[in-house]
Amino acid sequence: MQITEQYLMSSNGLVLLNNLFFSAVEGIIIVNESGGIMLANDRADKLFGYEKGELIGVNIDMLVPKDYQHHHHTHRDQFFKSPSSRRMGEGRDLSGLRKNGDTFPLEISLSFLTHDNSKLVVAFVTDISTRKRQEQALNESRKKLQEYATKLESKVKERTRELEHLNLGLQSQIRERKLAEEALKESLAELKKAEEEILHSLEKQKEVNELKSRFISMASHEFRTPLTTIQSSADLIGKYQNTDQQPKREKHITRIKGAVHNLTNILNDYLSLEKLESGVVKVNNQIFSLQKLLSGCMEAFELALKSSQNINIIDQKPVDNISSDQHILKNVLMNLVSNAIKYSEDDIDIIIDKMEDNIVLTVKDRGIGIPEKEQQMLFERFFRAENVINIQGNGLGLNIVLRYMGLIDGSISFKSTEGVGSEFTITFPEKT
Repeated sequence: MQITEQYLMSSNGLVLLNNLFFSAVEGIIIVNESGGIMLANDRADKLFGYEKGELIGVNIDMLVPKDYQHHHHTHRDQFFKSPSSRRMGEGRDLSGLRKNGDTFPLEISLSFLTHDNSKLVVAFVTDISTRKRQEQALNESRKKLQEYATKLESKVKERTRELEHLNLGLQSQIRERKLAEEALKESLAELKKAEEEILHSLEKQKEVNELKSRFISMASHEFRTPLTTIQSSADLIGKYQNTDQQPKREKHITRIKGAVHNLTNILNDYLSLEKLESGVVKVNNQIFSLQKLLSGCMEAFELALKSSQNINIIDQKPVDNISSDQHILKNVLMNLVSNAIKYSEDDIDIIIDKMEDNIVLTVKDRGIGIPEKEQQMLFERFFRAENVINIQGNGLGLNIVLRYMGLIDGSISFKSTEGVGSEFTITFPEKT
């Protein structure tokens, strides 16, 4: 059957044209002068990520990447003033904007027609993503081939020079020997470095083993005293059965609570040290109330305080919400205040101050103090001053505090006079 213009105007012909339009492998979009999409085939919907028929009524500018939308209407107006069938953006890379915001490379061919006295543009849209990938792969292959050719040419020149200078063979051998010597030196240096790393690892293992031995030795001693206290007090409580013996029961209950508190502190110190040694302690900065933190610590100190002691919180400058690691600061304060309680009989001051962007906390006691000759060793593991030998402790607390302050970019300092008392001051950034 011969397809003529007369046939295309018939009902069968219109059906044929309709089928061609909607089954075309290219996207076809018909746009009016204002940029509104009058008609789009299924392929166009799929190319731009729209549901079937969803493009109708959408402005064509919405299919243009956002960086080019503001001047796209100018190009459209110029085309309607001087319409002609041509490829759009010839010599330039064009992209389309899908509904989900993705862009893709495309080619557009434009045709012009008049319908019902209205000017319309027919755009034929082709997705060239595959071609672009192939072109990119081809360019990369060409680049690699060029690099290979350049290297090959360089090798050829090098070999040519070697053939032209055979009389310099001896110098070449000397040069190669020097290179071998340098390689040997590098190997020896690497071997020495590996040896140093092994020795360091062995030294670290030796230190860990020593720490374990000290732990076992000290734990057996430190645990025995509070456990003996708990056992004897528990036995005595059982003997006080009369109502008038309640004060005696309460006395031994207090002793048991104190012993349990000491055991808890010992275990916390060893667990903290083990975590710090293994590097599992991670800083977790968050905004929290310093006043609430201190209140929580005060509750924990109530059992440990002696009858003659009170804790005074002195605000030199008002400080409340800060950003730091709340858990680390709590451990540091618990350790410093516990020491102050243990080594003194009088009141303890917690002084809050602020210097520029740093928070300054000072724990001050009026206790036995630290001998001047021993102050330089105060932060070493297991160190205990000669004037506290008869007071329970393990010599780990201040070493742990020092490590904790390093984790939050802070520092610790102290002033102490034997027989007068001690002040421990921690300084750390208000925001970390």
